[in-house]
Amino acid sequence: MRIITFACLVTSLLFSAQQASACGGFFCQFIPINQSGEQIVFKQDGDRTTAMVRIFYSGEASEFGWVLPVPATPVLSIGDDALFNQLEAATRPQFNLLTTGTQCEAPLPEVTSTDNAASTPQPQATVTPSVVVEQSLKVGPFDAQVISSDSANALALWLADNNLDLTDRGSELLEPYVNADMKFVVLKLQSDQDSGDIQPIILDYPSTQPVIPMTLTSIAAQDDMGVIVWVLGDNRAVPENFLHVTPNYTRINWYTGTRNAYASYQTLITDAMNEAGGQGFATDYAGSIAPFIDQITPPGQLTDILPPLADGSAEFIVSAWDFIADPLILATLQEHLPLPNGQTSSVYGSTLALATQYTLPELDAAAILLDAAIQQQIVIPRQNAYDLIDDDSLYLTRLYTTLSADEMLLDPSFVFNPDMGDQALLRQASLNAECTNEGTAWTLTLGEGTGRTDEIVIDGRGLPPFNSPVLEQEASWQIALTKSSGTPEIQTERTFAVAQVGTFEGNPNANNGGTGNTAITGGSTGGGGAAYWLSLTGLILLMARRRKNTR
Repeated sequence: MRIITFACLVTSLLFSAQQASACGGFFCQFIPINQSGEQIVFKQDGDRTTAMVRIFYSGEASEFGWVLPVPATPVLSIGDDALFNQLEAATRPQFNLLTTGTQCEAPLPEVTSTDNAASTPQPQATVTPSVVVEQSLKVGPFDAQVISSDSANALALWLADNNLDLTDRGSELLEPYVNADMKFVVLKLQSDQDSGDIQPIILDYPSTQPVIPMTLTSIAAQDDMGVIVWVLGDNRAVPENFLHVTPNYTRINWYTGTRNAYASYQTLITDAMNEAGGQGFATDYAGSIAPFIDQITPPGQLTDILPPLADGSAEFIVSAWDFIADPLILATLQEHLPLPNGQTSSVYGSTLALATQYTLPELDAAAILLDAAIQQQIVIPRQNAYDLIDDDSLYLTRLYTTLSADEMLLDPSFVFNPDMGDQALLRQASLNAECTNEGTAWTLTLGEGTGRTDEIVIDGRGLPPFNSPVLEQEASWQIALTKSSGTPEIQTERTFAVAQVGTFEGNPNANNGGTGNTAITGGSTGGGGAAYWLSLTGLILLMARRRKNTR
């Protein structure tokens, strides 16, 4: 047995119980689990920190566990995947290319498109010398224990005895947390649960600063693992001991819509972080959370669509089947209303089919159990998650980075800076084309949201590209130190020459004088434009992501 991957969570600085951390070890027995990314929501409210963590992974496991270092015994509850989905979509950086001018007419080239409630603790006794099990409790699908130890070796042995093998680096990685007198939350799936039942977990405890204990993640993280962190507080959150990196937006694929631009942004961030020594964050968004709250589904909206049980069990089951897109519905119905031979799950979507296949007492019993499952596993977790963001006075910062195992040498911590301005969600650029006697000439100018407004960055010849042109430029524009006050302390700020791209060769209308031109004035790949540009919008281009060998 060995650790394969990892899961971040919690808040508490490694060397101070007054700070907060968000990560832990994700262990599995026998079957590898690969983690491809982490998403964490921190909320700082005075001297208390709340963290909700979600883990993406690939693979199967019959048993696995999280080990999470925390500064003090936390209050645990279950969060909601749907909030992560909606928050990620709402706060994802957007890219808009305004196209103006006139290009020489030419045929389009062929392109390939790829397109729960809070826990109740039960005191337990010491089970291993130097390792104390302080609490045992059930939290959603998890069996949870809060343990402490004064010995990293003893703790590593205890974890191994409980089928949570930290590899031969266990004692080394645990020792700083043990020396800081931190507690450890150990989560394992209950015996009747499987890996598909994993839900985000919420921890609330006293602390003054969000921190991600990233060094533990190095045990088995994938190369260039994406990490998205949302921080809610009174002001903009900035990295304290990691660098703040602003990418070189010249290298974005501005040319085929915001979706492809964002894919190229993710690759660009990886390259930019590597240039910063692998220890930096970019700010995706910084500003009020108010514009996004309406984009998050409140828990009440979910329950409002279900009829009362008194209106009929079959009607309740059909409504849940039709309107709640959650695997829980099918799993619960299959458990309590097994499908007869030859029948498909479509039975659950028809009152007539239900009445034909099952007795009324069977339907009544199943509806009661389904209602209870919806409340405990969907509504309550969604309310827990929604409570974190349901305050339009909060300031929201979304930060993004990618990390490989050999770059996880520090636990990133965050502070709040009232002096730094907002970072808009929208990045803009403009492409101006002109049909000359030699062919199409065009320029790309960066706009608002890039930090380099009105800077001409590309001087092009020939038709504008359908993907990012290959440029001999660094991926990062600015690398800076940020702190709890003042402006960033610039470490590196690059000055780029205007890139020369393309040639006039092969343009059949180069000397047409304008009669064969295609006007593209006012077009925008972000929200509409001429048919020439719209024909390209939405292409999903395969993005080659550079992987670093960490072995």
